[in-house]
Amino acid sequence: MGCEIDELDGAEKAGQGIAYGCEEFGRLKSVLMHTPGEELSLLNESNYKYWLYDKVPEISGYIKEHRGYQELLESNGVRIYELEDYVNDNTALMKRMPNLTFLHDVAAISEKGAILSRMRPPAREKEEIVVKEALKNLGIPILSEFNGGQGFFEGCLLLSKETVFVADTERHTYPFIRKFISNIQNEFSEVIYVRVPKARRYMHPDTVFNRIREDLALAYLPAFEETCLFTEDSREKIDFKSFMREKGVEIIPVSDSEQRRLACSFVPLEGGSIFHYDIAFDLKTRKNLEKEGIEIIPFHPDALLAGGGSLRCHTLRLCRRKN
Repeated sequence: MGCEIDELDGAEKAGQGIAYGCEEFGRLKSVLMHTPGEELSLLNESNYKYWLYDKVPEISGYIKEHRGYQELLESNGVRIYELEDYVNDNTALMKRMPNLTFLHDVAAISEKGAILSRMRPPAREKEEIVVKEALKNLGIPILSEFNGGQGFFEGCLLLSKETVFVADTERHTYPFIRKFISNIQNEFSEVIYVRVPKARRYMHPDTVFNRIREDLALAYLPAFEETCLFTEDSREKIDFKSFMREKGVEIIPVSDSEQRRLACSFVPLEGGSIFHYDIAFDLKTRKNLEKEGIEIIPFHPDALLAGGGSLRCHTLRLCRRKN
């Protein structure tokens, strides 16, 4: 299934929906984004922590930088779908969701459909409802979601067509993780489970691990308190670094300060080329990446830092393809 822009337009016009799927480590073709707007005016000095922001954003600067990031994506051939263009029934909800711009947290897109989160903080309640409507209107089916029950699940990483990475963070509850693993094994043969400290700095899986290309990744290994491999017939403890090396993936470690600057949370354009904040890496890591031939497409954040998220957080990747 191709994913060039003219093919996407043709598919949409024919009512077939768009091409989707991000298991393959190919070039980024399309993303879903939400340009923040009037909902940011909900934040003030007395409530910004409730809304999970690090400070009250300077609204015009925040929106300008977000649009600047969109322009950077588009200049590199990435097609952007704007969330509000695909939401009809839940527009009122969107106006009460200043965190909705962080779409990556809400879903992961496989070739079999979307894996929806169930957001934990009250400030992010029901975001998955809005995203679900947009994905359906784009023609992307829902592969996994959480209906009913008391629990939360905020995200996973798709490592291949066989392997999913799940971190047990402060935004997840273990019974929901086990339910997810049990259900997703019908579609993926391996699930890597990692228990990390229950702290804000480790709130999502990509705060501790992310691949740069098929054979190279960044990780903050001190956060890996326990790692297990779930398959259909077994569960076994593994050493993550050794396991990934057996899979042909070498890990470049990031420092404590880099992890706090979201060093692992970047957006791959294609194998060996990433979009990232220009403040994320120390000199040592930059040199290690240069030795590997990695291209960093830099973006300088200022106003966006108020939200406490990375470029990846703002980017729900819809389609990556090797050709």
